[in-house]
Amino acid sequence: MVLRRIRAGELTAEQPLPWPLYSQRNNLILSEGSVLAGEALEALVDLGLFVEATPLWQRPPHTPLQTVLHATARMAQLLAAPESQANFTAAIHHVVELIEQASRRNPAVLTATALLHRGGPSAARHAVNTACIVAIVLEAMQASDTSRRGILSAALTMNIGMHELHDALANQSGPLSALQQLIVTRHPTVGADRLAQLGVADPLWLRAVLEHHEAVDGSGYPQGLRGEQVSAAAQLIGLADLFCARVGERGYRDADDARLVLRDVLIERGRLFDGLQAAWFIRALGVYPIGTVVLLANGEVGVVSAHSGLVDAPWVHVLRARDGSAYEQPLQRETRITEFAIVDTLSPSSLPVEIDLAAIWGDDAADYPLGIPTLLDALPG
Repeated sequence: MVLRRIRAGELTAEQPLPWPLYSQRNNLILSEGSVLAGEALEALVDLGLFVEATPLWQRPPHTPLQTVLHATARMAQLLAAPESQANFTAAIHHVVELIEQASRRNPAVLTATALLHRGGPSAARHAVNTACIVAIVLEAMQASDTSRRGILSAALTMNIGMHELHDALANQSGPLSALQQLIVTRHPTVGADRLAQLGVADPLWLRAVLEHHEAVDGSGYPQGLRGEQVSAAAQLIGLADLFCARVGERGYRDADDARLVLRDVLIERGRLFDGLQAAWFIRALGVYPIGTVVLLANGEVGVVSAHSGLVDAPWVHVLRARDGSAYEQPLQRETRITEFAIVDTLSPSSLPVEIDLAAIWGDDAADYPLGIPTLLDALPG
């Protein structure tokens, strides 16, 4: 179940609730049709009430955040039943265009969404997040439109050879079984073959899917390629895949902090990835990627919200005071000032409350509104 927090003003007191409401841990709090007085409603909203949000993602998007969520919903449908598409290639290209639209409007929101937004089917969310990060790097590299479309299509479909297992592994804490390990090892080959059967004819797309788990030192799979045998597109997707897997929260573990992941990318350059590919990746995302949770010298905790002219001193919006209390609205800090200097990076799970992306990035990060029409109007068909 994908939950979205109810915000002040989205529910009306003394009126029957149009949907059931839940706690952050998926426990039913109020049934559909419940009626609450104003004070009780305000108190519950402050504590945290959540609504099932996935049906909203079927609506036409109007903001970059909504566009990414809409792309996730569309990818969930495509991965679940790719053979049902009359033109699978065109359907994937449509999702690519959604990501490109969001990137053109506000690339910061794409990175922040990949790092901070939770919810959605695991395989689809990971595919879209990976494509969002790839789009940011390709823009920095000034890649051609033709290659961008092929590479982003590959990022979206890299795991089509293990789609069902990917969702299962998201909540599995134990080691892989022998069968699961076989599926994982074979999924690049199975994925490329399946895409060809679905009508994909772009050689860049197919090769990137086949090679996205290869390593330049020959330790990757399925072919054990070395050095320049591994395509640049496959390496970029592999980097983004690793990054998004690490910064994403899974059922059995918290997300890693983004700067720690980038440090590991630096360590692995020349072994898993070509040094130039790793350099472009870090240059595009920055030393502190947008959406990174940070601790400041004055004890405040916040989120990197924009890059500045200094690579180690980005703009930060603080969400929590030194005593642990939450600010009513995020406050912007200039981290080149000693008092507000970044002293550590943290996992997003260090923030006990859901982050309202729109409070930091404005209307471009506005989620789908609830309101009327109700969720039923958003259901497909």
